[in-house]
Amino acid sequence: MFGTQAVAADPDWLRYAAAFAPLLAAVIAGWIAWRALAQRREADRRDQWWKRTQWAIDLAMDRDFSRAIVGLVALKHLAASDLCTDEDYEMLDKIGGAKIDALTLSGESARREAAKPPPTEPQRPAPQPPHHETAVPPGAGRTTVIPVPLESRGERVLATSAGMAKVLAEADRLVSFVASRRSGRRGTETGITSNG
Repeated sequence: MFGTQAVAADPDWLRYAAAFAPLLAAVIAGWIAWRALAQRREADRRDQWWKRTQWAIDLAMDRDFSRAIVGLVALKHLAASDLCTDEDYEMLDKIGGAKIDALTLSGESARREAAKPPPTEPQRPAPQPPHHETAVPPGAGRTTVIPVPLESRGERVLATSAGMAKVLAEADRLVSFVASRRSGRRGTETGITSNG
């Protein structure tokens, strides 16, 4: 009985509650709208990040060394974004590793092909151009070999051109950067769970 007597004794609280109910509803609706807008903005940022990442991946995998360098540098820049997830880091690590593998395997197969002895069957000689066009610049028959240290793998590979060496170095930088970001993220996650 005390509850109904208190309500009957002070009917003003009901008027105050009725007066503030629209304000409370407006605050809740405003917070929901702000939250939805923030989520949409984040989804749009993530979508744009992914489009730029796809563009950079296409460039990074190009056979043209200058385009590949641009793609690898762009991927490293995109990996520094707060939009990059653990799955993205794993993918970028594999892309950098695949570029290194593709270049080292193609370089190795080119070196093996160059080291093969000439065929033993007699072949007809190719027609020779006039004498003035056969001048070969000194050192043109040699392949240039450039050692490239790969910190991410703890090894040194040989590049057959300066362009290939630059692409290998950029791919190695990408893999090393992604590894440092992944380990840094794991460190903060384990620090949060151990402290919390």
